Amino acid sequence: MKNLILAILIAVLITYSCGIIVSEWFDFSIHLDQQTLGPMESIVGVTAIGAVMAVVGVIVAISVFGAIALGLFIALIAMLFAGLTVFWPMLLVIAFIVWLVRDKRHPQY
Repeated sequence: MKNLILAILIAVLITYSCGIIVSEWFDFSIHLDQQTLGPMESIVGVTAIGAVMAVVGVIVAISVFGAIALGLFIALIAMLFAGLTVFWPMLLVIAFIVWLVRDKRHPQY
């Protein structure tokens, strides 16, 4: 828990410092309804937009990967069933032959 709090504090500090640097160097500001937001509000706005875009990107990546994985899994199952339907007579004959030539154990008294 201590590491999580430390990581959050470091992330906030880095975000705030980078926001101040960008705001001062590049005169970066967000205008909302004819009002200029301060540096901290601009940083929070840009950070929120970045977080939303990252979440949307993860959802899209996972959904695409999930769709591909599901398609490959279904294709594998279909190939397995297709193989079994083609070769089931041979498998039945092989199982019958193995059953006939298998050594029968005699009970020992």
